[in-house]
Amino acid sequence: MPDKPILIIHPNDRTTNFLSKIKSHLIKTFDNQIHHFNIYPNDESHDQCLERISKHPENGLIIFLGHGRSDKLYGSRGNLYHNLNFVSHEAIQEEPDSYYNNDDFINSENADIFLGKNVFCLACNSNDKIAKFSIEKGAKAFLGFGDIPTSIEEFKDNGIVNVSGDMVRMMKTELNYIIKKSLEHGISNHHTFEQLHNLIRFVTNQRITDILVTRKDVRERHVLTDYLYYLKKNIVIRGDKKIKLYTSFNA
Repeated sequence: MPDKPILIIHPNDRTTNFLSKIKSHLIKTFDNQIHHFNIYPNDESHDQCLERISKHPENGLIIFLGHGRSDKLYGSRGNLYHNLNFVSHEAIQEEPDSYYNNDDFINSENADIFLGKNVFCLACNSNDKIAKFSIEKGAKAFLGFGDIPTSIEEFKDNGIVNVSGDMVRMMKTELNYIIKKSLEHGISNHHTFEQLHNLIRFVTNQRITDILVTRKDVRERHVLTDYLYYLKKNIVIRGDKKIKLYTSFNA
């Protein structure tokens, strides 16, 4: 069997379950080109994932779907992680996976796992230090995003205090649509990173226009379109913008 050129990484986290729609769509569309790795909330699964990334072929594409901050990418969280401060040590020991949290999965120390590879990273603030670390450690291209609020708490952190649950759901829906459509077209047409970037901006502009023109019933449409604007504006490509998203490999 020839190597599959695309590897999708998706850490377990209830707050990013909605990104499974992107993963599932791409796998269904490009099954013969994609491996995927769902990281479970335990150390063994994280170690296996790092090994899998390091073995992914040179010039292959890594798609990371999850959380991050400017200097690192997060791994998995157990489904009861947010209750961690309200349960006993004994309860945690009984169900360690449920309360698991890896908030230091890929950082400056191990970013060399991206050596020779191309990275598309849908994670908050992945356009900053973690992208620079990865390029310094040998990644060929790294496309990262700015802040992407997808919860009421995250919007409140940005000063949007009265955001509704409907608005958050719409943000998730639009994010899924934009990334699914852009990656599908980019992979199908063997785009460069620069072409993919331009495509994301184009699709985002389409959605902004549609929401403003046809969704006047949506009270928070201006907040939504502002954040879609920030989504496309804050994309940064480090490394070689002209490189193809991936190279197909022969057996």
